[in-house]
Amino acid sequence: MPAGSPRSGTAGLDGSPERPDTTYRSVYDPKRLDPSVNPNGPTPPIGESASDAAREILRVAARLFAARGYDATSVREIVEAAGVTKPTLYYHFGNKEGLAQALLTVPMRRLIDEQRAILDRPGDPVSRLADQIESHFAFCREEPDRARFVYGLFFGPNAPGLSSEVALYGGRLAELLTEAIQGLVRAGIVPAERAGRCVAAVQGLITFYTTDYLYQGANLGPGLGRRLVEDLLLGFASPRGAERETGPEREAPPGAS
Repeated sequence: MPAGSPRSGTAGLDGSPERPDTTYRSVYDPKRLDPSVNPNGPTPPIGESASDAAREILRVAARLFAARGYDATSVREIVEAAGVTKPTLYYHFGNKEGLAQALLTVPMRRLIDEQRAILDRPGDPVSRLADQIESHFAFCREEPDRARFVYGLFFGPNAPGLSSEVALYGGRLAELLTEAIQGLVRAGIVPAERAGRCVAAVQGLITFYTTDYLYQGANLGPGLGRRLVEDLLLGFASPRGAERETGPEREAPPGAS
């Protein structure tokens, strides 16, 4: 999952995101989006309290949205592929937008809850950062079609009614990653003046490896996050890394004027 995106920022982070349609029933709970109601409470996985029909609709919609895009996918195509009727989809999700919000909101809230819990743990800040990265990777491995759909929302054209939530979640993930890097700064592992570049580097690594997995079938096995953090910190924390970044003066080659 991208730890921030071209659309992420502070918009919506004051706890007053755009209110969704309250007709979203058994799967989508609009209160989960409001930090004043549920700031850090655990969010169940999609489908935990849903009927079999709702779970199948979610699975099929994630696949179709990921493959064809939100706008190009019709309700008719979703219900035919899921083997249900339109009234069944409308009962559980209200409309197509409600279905898309269910695919976005519940898993993203869960990912944010996981990231918050990791940061609140005592101990080694390097391990916490590695576990944060692993959390993003696990999000993609868990349901790749859903992750592809979410990536499409972050990096593709705006989907009606979803842009404020995409900005909300992208901004929150970026804040959590920044907090993790600040932990490295406080521990004396990363110099304060490099913190911003370290955040950008980790964001880039997460995006590169997850998109390579989702769209190219590359490996995204457990333990990769730790290896990436260790390699990254060799550059950001060591004197050699500092020398590479500042570009030391080089001696002119023999014979040069």
